[in-house]
Amino acid sequence: MRSLMPYWTSRNLVSDLFDEMDDYVSSVNRDWPSARTYDEQSFGPSCEISEADDHYSLSMDLPGMRQEDIKIEVHNNNLVISGERKREKSTDKNEKVQRYERSYGSFKRSFTLPTTVQDDKIEARYENGVLDLYLPKVAASKPRQIEVKTGKTGFFNRLTGSEKGAEKKE
Repeated sequence: MRSLMPYWTSRNLVSDLFDEMDDYVSSVNRDWPSARTYDEQSFGPSCEISEADDHYSLSMDLPGMRQEDIKIEVHNNNLVISGERKREKSTDKNEKVQRYERSYGSFKRSFTLPTTVQDDKIEARYENGVLDLYLPKVAASKPRQIEVKTGKTGFFNRLTGSEKGAEKKE
């Protein structure tokens, strides 16, 4: 018959913690040479978005990319930034790569734009491995005072047909 004693009273928590840490360190040391392998799909650039009164700014780190390899599209309030960073192969056939730590491959980042962004006025600049986008906001409409009139004027005059009757009399 099994004992119904709780798990935590039958185990030494301190020794369990140290055993788990030893296992983790051993697995890292054992797997270290193959821990970072070359993967064509591992490139995911970081970005930063900030807001000012009249615009948004988006800044994305794309080191080692050429301007021609970056594509920016806006469609239905979606901003899509995509591209590919390719690994340049060495021309020396005797050279062996010992370690890959850079990320290469294609990427695609998508952002939903607020309706306040003027998508036809977006500007982009790429310099020193950083893509900067300027996303201007729509000018906020100012509240205006509406004058209250009496009688049938403007739209209400046309709605009731009084204007048509006045045109016929003339």
